Amino acid sequence: MADAFTDMLFAHARLRPGRLATADPDGALTWSELADAVRERAAVLPSADDLVTPVAGLHRTSDSQWVVDFLAMRANGITVVCFPHAVPLTSVLGQAARLSASALIREDGKVLPCSGEPADSAWWSRAALVHLTSGTTGSALGVPRSEENLLDEAAGLAAALELTPSTPVLCATPIAHSFASGLFLAALSVGAPTLTVPTLRPLDIVALAQRYQPHVACGTPHTFRVLLRGGQSQCDVLSRIAVPMVGGAPLHTELAVQWKKSVGTALVQEFGLSEGGIATVNLRDADEKPTSVGVPLAGVEIRVVDPSGKTLGPGSEGSVVIRRRGNPERYLGTADGRRRAPVSIPPGHGEVEAGDIGYMDEQGALFLTGRSKTMINVAGTKVAPRAVESALMDHPSVRDATVLGLPDDRRGELVVAVVEGDPAVVEIEVLATHVRARMNPLLAPRRWLVLDRLPRTASGKPDLRAIRQLLKESDA
Repeated sequence: MADAFTDMLFAHARLRPGRLATADPDGALTWSELADAVRERAAVLPSADDLVTPVAGLHRTSDSQWVVDFLAMRANGITVVCFPHAVPLTSVLGQAARLSASALIREDGKVLPCSGEPADSAWWSRAALVHLTSGTTGSALGVPRSEENLLDEAAGLAAALELTPSTPVLCATPIAHSFASGLFLAALSVGAPTLTVPTLRPLDIVALAQRYQPHVACGTPHTFRVLLRGGQSQCDVLSRIAVPMVGGAPLHTELAVQWKKSVGTALVQEFGLSEGGIATVNLRDADEKPTSVGVPLAGVEIRVVDPSGKTLGPGSEGSVVIRRRGNPERYLGTADGRRRAPVSIPPGHGEVEAGDIGYMDEQGALFLTGRSKTMINVAGTKVAPRAVESALMDHPSVRDATVLGLPDDRRGELVVAVVEGDPAVVEIEVLATHVRARMNPLLAPRRWLVLDRLPRTASGKPDLRAIRQLLKESDA
């Protein structure tokens, strides 16, 4: 079975055999070495014909061996389900079965059999890989992404970032997630080296940056906030990264200002989703509009619509929908494989409802103001958690914050603020006054929890399920 991404690998091995292809804290591979490693690995892994279904999971850390295994699986005609390494093996095996996987490649390189559940159709015939939704507000679902969809993302991203064989890309967030894997495939498409780190260790990230001088480095806001704690010498190394790209969670003004002051470059926010990949990058307006997620990549169309689907003009807030070639049309792991949004144009070219609320300005820059699923209903008034979080992040005692709603008998829902900071320093009454001065006091948090460290997912996002459990325990 032909695969565009392994074809790219072997082409780079012929054209630039001795150039760097991938590196992690433990070593590096040239394109020739990577091609040889993929051939050797493919020879011992099962092929699509050996499996009950040509679907297998990949569950290992973000390092060069992940790259080898991914490409070897694609060379063998396997649709790859990308599992974050932080997810426990028992959970992964259950998810793999629901996604029709008949094998799992684990951390030690061994192949575990999986009893994949029957599928209502051979969806894998058009899927190169499966990304998982974050699952922070519910069970993670599988998103089958076609080669067409992945290639469109890779081409648009590589062009926007001006990637070449001489512009390494540093993935400081797990490569199994759609954010980092999108950058990896964009780099592969043009022969740019990919740098990976197994875990969020600032010293590893800085060491790779110092040695290979990446053009792009991607991470969540938490990643960049942690990197700022390393002092001026570390900031000097990071200042050589032309495009420090933030994604996976909102970029608050406080972090953008702090990074610019300490490092000297502007953080560049992207917007993407498991259902179709990276769609916008704020390269044009990072200095003037740091909280914008930018303009659409080539090949991407974005609309902001009202509940009837009508396109709204500049400044009007509504639901964000995205069109890209080969957008996924279903979820996996659900009973009905439901579509993400109604499609009224030719199949395979549908619009995906992002689940985000936002608006576009007169220059076409997109701003996100909240998630439709996380809006808090306080006595009939909708509260965007992002707005409350932004107000909290303006206070010097707050390192990070997550705002969510909990059921309330009187008001429908209660606004709850969970703050990361030193419990000996953070004063709730001071924060409450600070927030009420910046927004409608009736919509400010009514319940507070201060933590030295927020629970986080493997990608660095606040883990909402773990946070809700902490709130439940604090009630007991």
